[in-house]
Amino acid sequence: MARRIIDMHQHLHQTNTAEAMAEEYARLGVEKVVLQAWPPRRVPGNNDDVLAAHRKYPDLFVPFVGFDLDEMKPDDLVRFQEEGFVGIKFIGPSRPYNDASYFGVYEKACELGMPALYHLGIVGNYEPWTDCDSNLMRPIHLDHIARGFPEFKMVGAHLGNPWHEEAAMACRWNPNLFFDLTGSTLKKKTPEFIRSLLWWTPTTPHYRSPDGTHAWQKIVFGSDVNYYETRDVMRDYEVLMSALDLSPELQDAVWYGTAARILGL
Repeated sequence: MARRIIDMHQHLHQTNTAEAMAEEYARLGVEKVVLQAWPPRRVPGNNDDVLAAHRKYPDLFVPFVGFDLDEMKPDDLVRFQEEGFVGIKFIGPSRPYNDASYFGVYEKACELGMPALYHLGIVGNYEPWTDCDSNLMRPIHLDHIARGFPEFKMVGAHLGNPWHEEAAMACRWNPNLFFDLTGSTLKKKTPEFIRSLLWWTPTTPHYRSPDGTHAWQKIVFGSDVNYYETRDVMRDYEVLMSALDLSPELQDAVWYGTAARILGL
């Protein structure tokens, strides 16, 4: 039986055209690709392009709107959802993600049933990100949000690199918080390092997660690379899960099942 795959973290840009990605993902057998847009004052913003890609390939691309926490309002989410956006991408805030001034956005997202992916940790020091304070995007901020909005499904990118320990413990304690392994964490950290972070199981005595889930039921597949590098990232996931001897059921959760639940598929 063929493996089912959702790529939970991908971008549209000059190299990653909708057409090129559609062809490559068909070759790789990927069913859904979540396109994370950038808000208007970044990169520059590409909300319109992401929505256009979704409309051209509606069965493949799942659009997440690039939302500016400092310039947009909670009710903007209503309009974005009506336009066709399924979820939200956050990046580059001027305050910590868990600042109370942002809570109205999270409350509205819960009301509308829109999941979110948060960029976490370090941001590359190049335009248009030179003004970013990476400390405002630490994974521990998502712990606070998850507690206050338990119905809000959130994915933290990059396992919080370089704050991996914060990410892992926030993941363990919050049933509505998930992470991907995109970026240098997957490429440069050893399987044993990852094992040391994602150690809990439903049978772990004393310290298991409150909802009884396995650590690897909280991890989703994401690529976040040029489309022609996607297979290489998939191979990294395969090598890691094989080294950790994850069961077929847990591997299926990483590739598809967990993301499907987040997206309501």
